[in-house]
Amino acid sequence: MRGALWVTLAVLLATVAALTLQYVRTFSVLENESRHMVQAEVAGLMERYRSGGLEELARFIARPQPSADARDYIYLVGTADGRVVAGDLDRWPSGAQRQGWQILNIPFRSGPTLRVRRVEAEVVSLGSGNRLLVGHLADGRDQLRARYLETLGWSIAATALIGLGLGWWISRRALRFVERAAETGARFLAGRLDERLPVTGRGDQYDHLAEVVNACFEEVERMIGSLRAATDGLAHDLKTPLTRMKVRAELALLRQASADEQFLVATTRDIDALLKLINDLLVLARVDALTANMLEPLDLADVAREAIELYEPVVEAAGLHLIADLRSAATRGARSLLVQAICNLIDNAMKHAGGSASIKVVSGSTRAQAEIRVADQGPGIAADDRSRATERLVRLDASRSTEGSGLGLSIVAAIARAHGGVLTLDDNDPGLIVSIRLPSERG
Repeated sequence: MRGALWVTLAVLLATVAALTLQYVRTFSVLENESRHMVQAEVAGLMERYRSGGLEELARFIARPQPSADARDYIYLVGTADGRVVAGDLDRWPSGAQRQGWQILNIPFRSGPTLRVRRVEAEVVSLGSGNRLLVGHLADGRDQLRARYLETLGWSIAATALIGLGLGWWISRRALRFVERAAETGARFLAGRLDERLPVTGRGDQYDHLAEVVNACFEEVERMIGSLRAATDGLAHDLKTPLTRMKVRAELALLRQASADEQFLVATTRDIDALLKLINDLLVLARVDALTANMLEPLDLADVAREAIELYEPVVEAAGLHLIADLRSAATRGARSLLVQAICNLIDNAMKHAGGSASIKVVSGSTRAQAEIRVADQGPGIAADDRSRATERLVRLDASRSTEGSGLGLSIVAAIARAHGGVLTLDDNDPGLIVSIRLPSERG
């Protein structure tokens, strides 16, 4: 109810301010118009006086007035001793002793009834003690003022009622939204990660806030699901090489033999696999810690050249061909992470490209997007498996025979997402095209 009262108070203040301003401006215009009309009458009568004297002025005032508007005017010509020479009153008003513009309350008799009426008048000296009074009856404006004030009172009352109702509805709606958000958040914290705030479809600020909160819930659900999957996969990937190393060491102890070359090579390979897994996890941690203020303007073509320089000798040693078609693609990003992403794509392409095949790296941009693509001519990934290929520590059946931790594409996907972009996998017929699309700095 407090919110409803505040809304009502704000609406009332706005209504009173607007109507008061309208009242003041309207009656100011009416009063100025009345004064100008009286002064115009005075000017016309003074012309009569200068041309014909007092007698001509008295004769003109005493004549019948053909206009209905003339009944709203009062004309008086009086002498210094208060005697009325001509006009609409029997005697000179007691309050009209000075010259100039003034407001008078003059009694008028209508049959047996005596009624005091408000008159706005101009008093002018005619010389020799004679005076001219021209007045305009202001009763109609007083009645209009009374009706206006009455209307203002009713308007304030109606505004108060409408404001209370509207304020209560707005406050109640906000309170219901907060209650739903609190209940949904409590269920979410209790482990029901599929909970979401309802979106009404009105497109208002409540819907926008619900969509933002739901997006946060979805991201938390995705991260928790990814963490669970990563934990399971990480336990397996750490356990396997450590178990092999332990078995080899125990066999060497049982045989009471010194470590031979084969033992050292196998152990070194397992240690390298563990170090790569740890390094990949550290990269993922850096990606998760990336914030907008860490991004800087850069060109994906330059980033791709740096990655190609690092991998070109390795690609050539593997008997593959690396083809670059790099066009400017301005964006904002963390250079080291984007270099890591492109290196991961080239490394994946090398593992699956096939013998004597080519790997193509292409960059370019549109007004909305900057893009880098890495294409190979290997077996590709089936359409049904492409969404799983970017999950952490997931290795598809076709790639289990190759070395790796299953974090390569998931790192690239995480880097793209942290930069506000997306990672897409498409068919190269034969092979696979992996594209990173980021917001263009030109957009």
